[in-house]
Amino acid sequence: MTSKTKIAKRLERKTNPLLRELIIMLKKRKEPFWIRIADLLSRPNMYVANFEKLEKLTNEKDNVIVPGKLLASGSLNHHVKISAFLISQSALEKLKKSKSQFISIQELLKQNPKGRDVKIII
Repeated sequence: MTSKTKIAKRLERKTNPLLRELIIMLKKRKEPFWIRIADLLSRPNMYVANFEKLEKLTNEKDNVIVPGKLLASGSLNHHVKISAFLISQSALEKLKKSKSQFISIQELLKQNPKGRDVKIII
């Protein structure tokens, strides 16, 4: 696991104020899961996932977090609860059609402070 100091150094290079605020909030948590998410968000390149990847790596009613951007390519044929930093408009529309739920990382943090039973998709 990356240290909080290394995350802080990477944070200096981030220019998006919402991303900086989220990383700082996650870094303050004591749970290793949220520190890991802060680490992944602070990396130089943002992770990108799509529905094709979600279809392969998730099961019905899984809780999933994408520490980056969710794109709409592919299809999702089961219901999942997804959290991501960014989501494309077409991905949001596809999620509604598949009756899956999208929540922000901040909402997921409030609902699941320990980060239990959440799959990280990178």
